[in-house]
Amino acid sequence: MTAQETTSVDSLNTNAAQDADKTRYAVKPSANAKTAGKTTLAAGMLIKQRYLLESKIGSGGMSDIYRATDTFLQQAGVLNCSVAIKVLQQQFVDQPEALQLLLQEAHKTQQLSHPNIVRVYDVDCDQQLYFIVMEFLDGESLDQVIKRYKPKGLPLKSALNLLQQIAAALNFAHRNGIVHADLKPANIMVNRAGEVKVLDFGVAQKLQLNHDIYAAEQQSQTAPLSGYTPAYASPQLLAGNTPAVADDVFSFACLSYELLTSKHPFDRMPADKAASGKKQANKPAHLNLLQWQALKRALQFDSKARNISIEQLMQHFNRQLWRGLATAAALGALAVVSWQYYQQQQAQLQSLARQTAEVTQQQQQYLQLADAQPAELLAALAQSDKVWQRDALLRSQQQRLLNHFEQQIDTLLSDRRFSYPNYPEIEHILSQAAALFPDSHYLAELSSSLLRSKQTAIEVLRGQMNQLLLNQQYQPRQDGPDPYSVLQTLRRVDSQYQLQPDANETSVYIDAFNQAVAANDAAALQQLIKVGQLIFANHSEAAPLVAQGQQLAAAVDAMALYNNTVADGAAADFPYQAAEVFYRHSFQQLELELTQSAKVADIDAVYDKLQQFNSQVPADFSLHVALRRKLADKYLNLSGELLQSNQVRTAERLMRRANELMNSLSS
Repeated sequence: MTAQETTSVDSLNTNAAQDADKTRYAVKPSANAKTAGKTTLAAGMLIKQRYLLESKIGSGGMSDIYRATDTFLQQAGVLNCSVAIKVLQQQFVDQPEALQLLLQEAHKTQQLSHPNIVRVYDVDCDQQLYFIVMEFLDGESLDQVIKRYKPKGLPLKSALNLLQQIAAALNFAHRNGIVHADLKPANIMVNRAGEVKVLDFGVAQKLQLNHDIYAAEQQSQTAPLSGYTPAYASPQLLAGNTPAVADDVFSFACLSYELLTSKHPFDRMPADKAASGKKQANKPAHLNLLQWQALKRALQFDSKARNISIEQLMQHFNRQLWRGLATAAALGALAVVSWQYYQQQQAQLQSLARQTAEVTQQQQQYLQLADAQPAELLAALAQSDKVWQRDALLRSQQQRLLNHFEQQIDTLLSDRRFSYPNYPEIEHILSQAAALFPDSHYLAELSSSLLRSKQTAIEVLRGQMNQLLLNQQYQPRQDGPDPYSVLQTLRRVDSQYQLQPDANETSVYIDAFNQAVAANDAAALQQLIKVGQLIFANHSEAAPLVAQGQQLAAAVDAMALYNNTVADGAAADFPYQAAEVFYRHSFQQLELELTQSAKVADIDAVYDKLQQFNSQVPADFSLHVALRRKLADKYLNLSGELLQSNQVRTAERLMRRANELMNSLSS
């Protein structure tokens, strides 16, 4: 069971046999449980002293689904001890109908042991918690599969692989006297190995396979919580009739159509309304006419017209229309040539014999190529210089070759190693196919669909990049997206993609760069220089900063290494040469402020800023030494002016500060 499990409920046909089953599977709460408070489930909770809850993975109509560890199996050394716990929600605990449906689902599913039906291990209660223990499925629902293949649906071969397994589960249930009655994509799971599991027999009905004419008929009871999923239920189910195999056929046909087209056959309109509105489904592009006729019979609103079983429908799906056009064309050509030879004069017999042998050889080559694998056939066509043979093979083998290209594309689309498909490779495959079949409407539609999908992927990734740049998230990350990984993905989606930063992204980058320079933040500058070269190098406003960053790069790296080493408590030699490049801008700015200062407060402000560098650079650092000397001269000159105007105290303070600076130069 997974988060995609959806609880569906239906009418309960309670005959004598079912009453016995309910008694056998009934879960009786203790006397204390009836009066106890509601139990709140949470991760880490142990149910029945055995099942350790890990996390909530989904909710249904009446139940919540949790992933749990079977501690009994874990202690026994079983490797795969994960289970799914389906717990009746607390608001339904006091409703007998809800508990009845939970028990019915467990009982019906336990009756069906099949590789394509989810396994139910146990049904029990603990502290007023009523639950079913099920097989844990690591995969996705058929709903998710359908959405992933929008807007054109799955290729026929892929769809048939899934449908064959669903059909096997339903045929098995029918043979065992159970009709599902709520079949829909949300009730079907596909695990990572591609195996299909049919879920939720909560409203499944017992078929009257061995009806006892002497048994007393009992009234049907319908739980008030029951109901069908309207989009997939037949008109007969919606009318309240007892579920039958024909109803499962209708539901199976609906989801078959949806797998092949990514669309519901009646636009998700309930079948009774679709029938009154005379809605009709359009033929899926993947099906030939015979296959479509079989599917149309299964989609009939009238159960009498729906005279086809799931097994028969699958037989029609697997039937291919093979045509012997290639052989007929070759034999026709041989007959014409032979007749012409027969009419020639006796003197030409030897020449005609050679021509006959040549034609026979060509026919054999043609037939061999017609039976070859698609990859071998394509390689042979690429080297063939016989135009007539090439054209004839392309016409007769068109569907096989298109299926071959489609399978290659499907493999790339299903590659789970990457978040987005390898669109350039898919485009290359489509270009190969289009070169062979330039007039193919199917290839044109596939190419258009791919282009839309690719554009959507680019828009999503570009939006992700925008958020990273606006939030100044320039550094590489191991646990999430960063500008480098997003740009790499963009270029995997479109190998020719060129990122053009917008005005807001550029403005934020320029501000961050200037702030890092002003703060002499070597670590921040390292990231800004890298991201600038990656993204902003061709932007007119940011290009000067990127160029400046390239000039500073070596100095920034040296200073960042020195700072990190010192921060780690290790000894390191101060990189004087790199520091002169790194700090030049800051000291030039201070020198300019000193030159423009005329008041004592202005000079003191420069002095205070200079003091901040005492902890960053050694006393003999050239830029620091030169600015201290100029600051001392400035104090001396200003103190002389203050003495002349009888501002003795202030002049003395300035002279003391000048002496302090001069002494630091000589020490």
